[in-house]
Amino acid sequence: MGMALDEPKDDDLAIETTSLTFVMAPDVQSIVKENGGLIVDFVDDGMRKGYMIKLGSQGDGDCGSCGDSGGCG
Repeated sequence: MGMALDEPKDDDLAIETTSLTFVMAPDVQSIVKENGGLIVDFVDDGMRKGYMIKLGSQGDGDCGSCGDSGGCG
C-alpha cells in the first residue's frame, strides 16, 4: 500500500476532512476495512521523516509497505 497524488476515478471512495480529500481505489478499500481503518501521520524522528501510512491493526509499528526506511516521503 502506498500514497500518491492522483485524480479520483468513478469507483473510488472519497473521504473528506477539513482540508484534505483522501481517495481510495476499490481494492484498497477492502484491505483498509478488514484491518481496522487507516492512519496517516507525519513523523520527524531522526532517520524517519515523512508521511506514514499504517493500517489500524498495526498499532505503533512501521508504516504499511512503504519500504525498509520506515518512511513514506
